[in-house]
Amino acid sequence: MNCIHLFIVLAALLSFSLRTFAAVPAITFSKDFEDGSLGKVERIGDTVFRCAVEGQHDERGHNRQASWYFFRMNHVLDRDLSLTLTDLVGEYNDIPGACPFSADIVPVFSYDGEHWNHFDSTTWDGERKEVTLEFHPAHDTIWIAHVPPYPHSRLLKLLSETQKSSCVRLEVIGKTSLGRDLHLVTVTNFEQPSAGKKTVWLQARQHAWEAGTSFVMEGALLFIISDDPVARKFRDEFVFKFTPMMDPDGCATGKVRFNAHGYDLNRHWNTMDFHDPEQLRLMPEIWHVKKALLGWLDTGHSIDLLVNLHNTESTEFLDTHCDYAAVLKRMTLLYDKLVNQSSFDPSRKLGVGGTVATDTNSLWHERRIPVLLMEQRIGLSKKLGRRPTVEDRLTFGRQLITVMAETVQP
Repeated sequence: MNCIHLFIVLAALLSFSLRTFAAVPAITFSKDFEDGSLGKVERIGDTVFRCAVEGQHDERGHNRQASWYFFRMNHVLDRDLSLTLTDLVGEYNDIPGACPFSADIVPVFSYDGEHWNHFDSTTWDGERKEVTLEFHPAHDTIWIAHVPPYPHSRLLKLLSETQKSSCVRLEVIGKTSLGRDLHLVTVTNFEQPSAGKKTVWLQARQHAWEAGTSFVMEGALLFIISDDPVARKFRDEFVFKFTPMMDPDGCATGKVRFNAHGYDLNRHWNTMDFHDPEQLRLMPEIWHVKKALLGWLDTGHSIDLLVNLHNTESTEFLDTHCDYAAVLKRMTLLYDKLVNQSSFDPSRKLGVGGTVATDTNSLWHERRIPVLLMEQRIGLSKKLGRRPTVEDRLTFGRQLITVMAETVQP
């Protein structure tokens, strides 16, 4: 081969190599969308990354929570990827060392940002408190999150649809720290007077990362407004109240546990002072929701059962501060019915009393509202035989609102 031929061959090979290299763009990360959250990304290799979880601190700069991440990776089709999530250790109730991960916790992924599945497996490093995902995407874009997201926009779409029903009344009861609407949904047969009807109240999303509670809320709301004969009968007998999202700011902006001023919306209930404008400014979410709850009582109505929904990593339980025998009997009935008639998979017995409540349970001491805090795990459920899915949460919503009504049924 002479020099001219050799030059032509080398030029062709170089041209092919450049085209091939140009056809494989670098992998990119993004959190610039609703509810997105991601810390610093360290590129170890072309397909190997370390991703820090952004986390969030309270109003004092303490209690860092790292329970939420939600990001998108682009240009990943058919590539063997390794991704390590780090900076997971934080603080809970001023005690250092809190970590939202273990070998039992498996993140979720989506190829369209709507439909979610758990990764097949993870590698958990208990000493370093890091989790590594190794995967081979079937599409060029993949979304990754701690749990299936339920952003603020999904709630707004749900409310827009459900308020078309004659049995639904939608109210804006106030504004959040960042000016978003706080909603209260009332469901009943409005052709019959509410006087004498018992009231069942369901509340969700005091903590933005606990997206599973919103799917439960959606399942409950869609069932109770449906044409199902049981739902129609319940609407004749009950008033159903829903405060569906207490921290829409956090659910829109990818925060974890605290409102825009750093306040935990499942604390401070016992010290909320309606005459203090500074508390209204710093914690408007608690101010307006608590005002709505007590206002319902002040108009002569009852609140016969209130459940405040939450998520945890590995435990599942019901807690109350109610200390009247008759009310505890009702709580025990609720607990037993949930065990027998739903996917509720408690890790311990009904919790009663304890230290002075600072959360929503304080409403019992203040106004004798029968209130319970429900925690549902995101880890493996022995009862389901899997980690809970979106469909599981929606189904449980129907089960929960049915059992709540049956528990207080005259």
